[in-house]
Amino acid sequence: MIKKRDGQTVIELLLILPVFMMIIFVVLELGNMAYHTILAHHVSYELARVGSLVGVKKASGKTDSQRVNSKMKEALNKMFGLRGAQSMQFSAVLQRTSTDPQVKTHVNEDLVVTLIYKIHLSFPLTSYIFADEPKKLGIKRIKATVRMPVERPLIN
Repeated sequence: MIKKRDGQTVIELLLILPVFMMIIFVVLELGNMAYHTILAHHVSYELARVGSLVGVKKASGKTDSQRVNSKMKEALNKMFGLRGAQSMQFSAVLQRTSTDPQVKTHVNEDLVVTLIYKIHLSFPLTSYIFADEPKKLGIKRIKATVRMPVERPLIN
């Protein structure tokens, strides 16, 4: 005789559904993090490009770090607006690389831009798994660093 198995399907669904949903949430959260990582690297590249182009006003002059920072902040605000730019923090450091052997006053420098971008993770449990400390906030910090040579005109 066949025994009655009412409810077996419901029990199997209740056992499998949480695992299936967890897999779906992990895939979606990883996609979200990948998108924001690409965005952070592109923003840091663009900030470094802007900073390297506007740092020197006159031929073979010194790099004005205040001008570099203000122009980079302006560019960040134009890209994301004031609200969007608040989730990003950047720092710019000038590193001397060499001196031109033909023109001793011409110093080569690199602008190193480091961007820290905070993203809010969306999905339950996966946001706790992937988040930085404190885990309960569900925030992941993405750090992107770009090095760009400072452009110096040799003639006026």
